[in-house]
Amino acid sequence: MVKKRFADEQVARLDPIVDKLLTMMGAARVAFNRHSRISLEELRNLQSMVAMESSDMGKQLKGLIAQKSEEEKPVFVKFHSILNHLEMIGDNIGGFADPIEKKIRNAVLFSDKAVTQTNFLFDQHSGLIRSVLDIIKTDNEFLKKYVLEEGRKLVQACIDFATEHEERMIEGLCLPQAAPIFLAILERMRGVSQHEMEITAILAKKD
Repeated sequence: MVKKRFADEQVARLDPIVDKLLTMMGAARVAFNRHSRISLEELRNLQSMVAMESSDMGKQLKGLIAQKSEEEKPVFVKFHSILNHLEMIGDNIGGFADPIEKKIRNAVLFSDKAVTQTNFLFDQHSGLIRSVLDIIKTDNEFLKKYVLEEGRKLVQACIDFATEHEERMIEGLCLPQAAPIFLAILERMRGVSQHEMEITAILAKKD
């Protein structure tokens, strides 16, 4: 009963954090595509909110862990780890802000291919973040396998997109100014994938 009651109470508190992560991803997408400074500011504000809410919840969890018996502690420790990874997902999504700001400030144009690839990653990660929350709520084995598999595919996609970008630069199809911006975004995308998979791996472990 302790584990069930804990899960219900704490998962309910994760909903607004995950909602903010999804809104951040959407704001980053709009800022990237439309050069919207309003969306860029929204992204930064939401990152600060996620960090604050995660920190407050983490402090409360640490207090609970200190009070629990050795038998009760593992589920609280596991949940604290999940919260840390969600916060890191927020850090990585918030990390889109600087390269996108440079794209806006310098009016840097991306090739159609790079735009398509970036939007693909935005969309895929929005879906995976929702799936991660569903796993936390349902412990669904199919979703665990799905997120781990898709996470690995997205990591590889980032590597492939970077290689293709270098090839386009050599061919003169991409502007040199776009390279560091695109690569910085891909690096953050890989970070999001890693933490999505870390959460799933934690939940896949048998107690």
